[in-house]
Amino acid sequence: MISEKHYSAMFEALPTPCLILLPNAPVFTIINASNTYLALSGTIEREKIVGKGFFDVFPRNPYVNQHQWQATFDQVLHEKKTDKVITQKYPFPLPGLSNGVDIKYFDVLNTPVLDEQGAIMFIIRSMTDVTETIRHERLLEQTQQMARSGNWEVSMVHRTVTWSQRLKTILQVDSAFQPDFESALSFFDTISRKSMLRAFQKANRHGTSFRLTLPVITAKGRERWLSTVGKADMVDGVCVRIYGISKDITDKRNTENALVSSDRNFQNLIQTIDGIVWEASVEPYELTFISKKVERMLGYTAKEWFSEPDFWMKHIHESDRERATKYHRQQTKKLANHTFDYRAIKKNGDTVWIKNVVSVISKSGKPRWLRGIMVDITETKRLADLDHLEKNILELTTHRNTPVKLILSEYLLGIEALFPGLYCSIHRVHDGRLFNWAAPSLPQAYSAAIHNRQIGDNTGSCGTAAYLKIPIIVSDIATDPKWYGISQAPLSHGLKACWSYPIIDSEGSVMAVLGLYYKQIKAPNAEELAIVERTATLLKMILENRRNADLAQEVSAMIDQAQELARFGNWQWDAETNRVRWSSVLRDIYGFANTDYHPTFQGYLAALHNDDKARSIEILKQVRKTGNDSVFEERIVRPDGETRYLKTWVRCMFDEEGIPIKMIGACLDITEMKHNELKLKQMHRQLEKHLREVEESEAKYSNLFHLSPQPMWVYDLETYRFLDVNVAAIKHYGYTREEFFSMTIKDIKPSQKRLKLGGSYEFSKEHDELFNQDVYIHRKKNGEIIHVEVQSVIINFHGRTAALILAQDITEKLNHIEAIETQNRKLQEIAWMQSHVVRAPLARIMGLVDLIQNFPESGVENGELLDSINGSAIELDDILKAITNKAEQINFT
Repeated sequence: MISEKHYSAMFEALPTPCLILLPNAPVFTIINASNTYLALSGTIEREKIVGKGFFDVFPRNPYVNQHQWQATFDQVLHEKKTDKVITQKYPFPLPGLSNGVDIKYFDVLNTPVLDEQGAIMFIIRSMTDVTETIRHERLLEQTQQMARSGNWEVSMVHRTVTWSQRLKTILQVDSAFQPDFESALSFFDTISRKSMLRAFQKANRHGTSFRLTLPVITAKGRERWLSTVGKADMVDGVCVRIYGISKDITDKRNTENALVSSDRNFQNLIQTIDGIVWEASVEPYELTFISKKVERMLGYTAKEWFSEPDFWMKHIHESDRERATKYHRQQTKKLANHTFDYRAIKKNGDTVWIKNVVSVISKSGKPRWLRGIMVDITETKRLADLDHLEKNILELTTHRNTPVKLILSEYLLGIEALFPGLYCSIHRVHDGRLFNWAAPSLPQAYSAAIHNRQIGDNTGSCGTAAYLKIPIIVSDIATDPKWYGISQAPLSHGLKACWSYPIIDSEGSVMAVLGLYYKQIKAPNAEELAIVERTATLLKMILENRRNADLAQEVSAMIDQAQELARFGNWQWDAETNRVRWSSVLRDIYGFANTDYHPTFQGYLAALHNDDKARSIEILKQVRKTGNDSVFEERIVRPDGETRYLKTWVRCMFDEEGIPIKMIGACLDITEMKHNELKLKQMHRQLEKHLREVEESEAKYSNLFHLSPQPMWVYDLETYRFLDVNVAAIKHYGYTREEFFSMTIKDIKPSQKRLKLGGSYEFSKEHDELFNQDVYIHRKKNGEIIHVEVQSVIINFHGRTAALILAQDITEKLNHIEAIETQNRKLQEIAWMQSHVVRAPLARIMGLVDLIQNFPESGVENGELLDSINGSAIELDDILKAITNKAEQINFT
């Protein structure tokens, strides 16, 4: 049996420095130490430390805070588990050097020894020298820093992730950052994360290594590229860890991308040269090189060009041949590089415009070689001519009196000039039929034959296009089913192909159909289709603008008539110029119709009634100050002395800096309404007089009550029952006197309105000296709903507190007022849109047309200007439609 002495000897001989402590905090008495611990401590003998406190023997370490040591011991006492202290740094004196020290690193473990009851008997403190490991790690870290790489390890057993300090630096995280598997993957985007997961899963299953180059986003949001090499460590076929190195290759990647991009840009530049590169000798004039693009551009192969020395000159258009060759020879003789345009004949007979850019290579003062590039500029030439044509057509459209048929004919003739052999037509579509609008070059007999033709599927190109609302391309009329049964008409006039394009307005309705004919079987190319679409777009704008202009003229006349009938006028006051504009109706309201009176703000103030002047001025000031619209009533005195009542609406307009620049408004003449109102007030005064007389004499009240032409009754304020009712009420409401007496005041109210009744009459009870006036909804015996203006007064009726009611049916009056106000609101909206909203797109169109007319060299592409004109025209159309819709809603009867 092994004695305690043997155990002690074994402990003291342990190769690992160990110390046994008692758990008597805070002293932690030393009861034994291994020989290696004593040797590590220097000259300390076992007898000098046994029985003493740990902190007495080892008072301090310049690299470790004593509180840290104390905390590790406290943690062991608290948790009764082994505590590993982070690697500690210790100084050791060097032999022979008084001030020299050797730095060593130790991993320290504090392990509790428990008794059977789980209490701590001892604490074993062991130390492992890891100096060499630390030095190797630092060397590795320095090496990785120079290589811009960091190592990592994923423990598959403990599910932990470890990063080197250099890898943390690359990913711009704090040195204390402790990654896990999820946080490590968060630096990758979705696609890269999936790639990394697949590599890890494969390595985990098969023990394979992997290499990936993936982008990451660092903790500070910067993109970097990492080249990662990983390997699985397998034990008995189970992966215990995956480790590897990740290298920052961002700079290398950026350099590679720059090189790839540069190479791609160079290749793209080469591919964008859309022309025929050629070379020729001067004496003799022989072609020595021509690029393959000659076949695509002109239809001839390079071999055909080499077959004849003067092949190039023979295929210049006859009208341009002498001019082009003469200029070419002259410039070559002068050793001058030169550029010239001419038409060439393609192999299929078509004509193209060529721009030939020539460089002259000389030797000893004589031209030796010619090198150049021929570029197809047909589309550019054609578009330039088309721009000029469209400019002229747009100028024609500005003249209101120019017939639309003349404009269309001029436009179609211009299109035909751009495409030799083309015959154009445009048909108006109305009520499902085609009507010839313009066909300047088509045979009249053919135009007459298709005039008034029904549209539908398979009714020719134009009829089908109008019916289906899509372009119809027929390259061979003789064989296409869309012309079945009706092809004889065009074929008899030599027309063999027809392309049709519907002109559809903004509402989706077909206004017209553009028809394009050829006397040969022909399908359109991309350029021709683009021209057709552009032509259709301009035709749409021309036809819609003309239609909208006609509609605007009609609406303007309608608005003028509406304002005149409604006595509704509008005005503007330009604050910058102090210029005032009045509509003709407003002039008439102020009494200046058919005069040369020039309205001013001062003139407006002079016309105001003296009693309203200060109030109106203050309202205008507030509108100008706050920017809030205002509606108010005012009186004016006309030159003939007549006073008119106006209901005025005013708004202030501001510039971008918030400075008032304009005030606009409208005035409604409500004089007649005011006169009627005064009459009603006079009637009310008379009624009040009658009521006072009733209070003075019951007999007099009875006569007035029963003989009054207005419905009157008396009801009990407690029970709401009718106490008396006059003949006028009986006749107007349709109930007999006996029926009234069996009813309460609630019975003549519609069921949904009865909730208001109690509150109103309770108010009357509390204010028995107050004269009350209000408007209610009543129901007659026949179910008719009426609006009644009720005036009431509290009286004593045979000892009861009652209310005397005078009821006036104002249903027709309210309906009339509501109709007038609704009409006025719509007229105000129309006036506003007419005077302001229409102006913006119209001004833009006028400005753009002026720019096209007077500044053709402005630098702005006409296509852009036309697109802007088209957009403004569409906007103007929408505005005019809105005005038309509102005008159609107004009923002036």
